[in-house]
Amino acid sequence: MRAEWCAARADRKLSGVTTTDDPGARFLEALQAPVPEDLAGPDMLPTRLARAAADALPVDGAGLSIHEGAGLRTPVGASDPAAALAERLQFTHGDGPCLRAHDTGERIAFDLEAIARNWPDLHASLVGRTPFSGVLSLPLAPPLGPTVVLDLYVSDPVRLTQVPRGDVETVLLCLTEELVRASDSPAGGPRWWDAPDARRRVAVWQATGMLSVVLGMDVVAALAVLRAHAFATGRVVDDVAADLAAGRLDPADLQY
Repeated sequence: MRAEWCAARADRKLSGVTTTDDPGARFLEALQAPVPEDLAGPDMLPTRLARAAADALPVDGAGLSIHEGAGLRTPVGASDPAAALAERLQFTHGDGPCLRAHDTGERIAFDLEAIARNWPDLHASLVGRTPFSGVLSLPLAPPLGPTVVLDLYVSDPVRLTQVPRGDVETVLLCLTEELVRASDSPAGGPRWWDAPDARRRVAVWQATGMLSVVLGMDVVAALAVLRAHAFATGRVVDDVAADLAAGRLDPADLQY
């Protein structure tokens, strides 16, 4: 599965390759490339930006997320399903490089060995369920950082130390400018923070509200209960929350 994913990823990068050495130009060229209709809307801008970042840099995946404190993290876009799953795994485990980058406001780079040392459960999930072996997490430039964080994933941990930091900073600045420009656009219709990934995460906030009422706890404790159930059942929090919000799961079954 990992080999097939790597081959497919390589094909997509080659299809959008450019000869320029300017990382900003590579990013903008990738961003302006034609996309399927389902990626063309304003709410899909973060996904297009994540795809462009992954294409412009020597990485294998990218994801964007918004952090609001107390573990309240909302994904807004990912370059591909594997990067989206990596975000959900970090959120389920309640910690990881991306959350650390938000908390410190600094770039955080971890390969699998470092992730295993800091977050052994997350390490097991990433190894077993994604093709990635390392992640570089960076808060966006002001005014969006450190609230918005970019995760860059690599399948070969050696490449984590070879990603040119100057190129990363250039792409990060370009990406921030695109999001700020979109934030200032006239109101009406979906905005980039209304992305499908963000709408799916809403089920988690609905579920924490339900648990708060039924079990008599605050939302932070309710989120911890959701995470405990997800971990115990080998699922991600988003799927457990969706079952709870849809009535397929009884809140009483989540008491720990």
